[in-house]
Amino acid sequence: MKGPTGPLGRLAKHGLHSAGYYHHRLAQIEFPGVAVLCYHGIRGDGTGDLPFHDLHVDRRAFEGHCRILRECCSPISAPQLLAALNGASLPPRPVLVTFDDGYRSVLDLGLPVLEQYEIPAAVFVCVEPIVRREHFWYDSMYRARGSEAVAATRRLGTAEWRTMADAVATPARASDVHRPMTTNELHRLAASPLIEIGGHTMTHLTLALAGIEEQRDEIETCRDTVTALVGRIPAGFAYPYGLRPGDYSADTVTLVAAAGFKYGFSTYQQFAARDCSPFEIPRFVMVDGIDEAELAHRLAHSWHVAPPV
Repeated sequence: MKGPTGPLGRLAKHGLHSAGYYHHRLAQIEFPGVAVLCYHGIRGDGTGDLPFHDLHVDRRAFEGHCRILRECCSPISAPQLLAALNGASLPPRPVLVTFDDGYRSVLDLGLPVLEQYEIPAAVFVCVEPIVRREHFWYDSMYRARGSEAVAATRRLGTAEWRTMADAVATPARASDVHRPMTTNELHRLAASPLIEIGGHTMTHLTLALAGIEEQRDEIETCRDTVTALVGRIPAGFAYPYGLRPGDYSADTVTLVAAAGFKYGFSTYQQFAARDCSPFEIPRFVMVDGIDEAELAHRLAHSWHVAPPV
């Protein structure tokens, strides 16, 4: 059941949600694995037009998501998912919340909601901008030259990519709403018992286009820097952009495992089955416009449709 789309479809889903249909439906079904949700940032009121606006979910929508997860599903932690891949049991309708990149909005806007609903989350951070107090290169490039320039730049060879990224590097001011966390903010986030911090490279380059030693440095230096910042070795890693072979390669997977990470996340959109590779766990990417009713519909219906081969 894919469900209707467009304004009438949204209206129908809201009606079904208000009538309690999705709560009833979700109570009757089992998931074919874990629904791992991949967020990036949370958008508050009055933030204006952000770079890659769709990747920053409205705070009220995020709260609605967490309400659905708490009432109709079983939020789990990343260690619980890893244990399940090794044979441990899972609660009904398991869902794992993850965030990529390391935006301050995860701490300021996301964590209070996660705490309200007692939902664990894994946050995979790109650490060089955090340490340098700079905006992520793609946000700076977006502001300077637009989204098409970002898409073109991330497909360049490593040396040319670094030159282009360095040319638009922008300091992040403390007052900037749309910026990476500081090291102190990351430490505060990591102090929450609900949060696990993982790695997401040093600079957010396209790993598949880098040489083996460049990839190794991005992965291992990220591991070591996260360890120094939060006081514990990260267990998880998320591949930038997240699709193989264009964004990362089989060599990348080998390097992540060799660096001591226990699991890795892609952005291939399907449920994470028990027999999936622990180093290529799929996730559903969450974007702005997926409200509470839409998420409920996807959990109950549309995500259960087999992906095209």
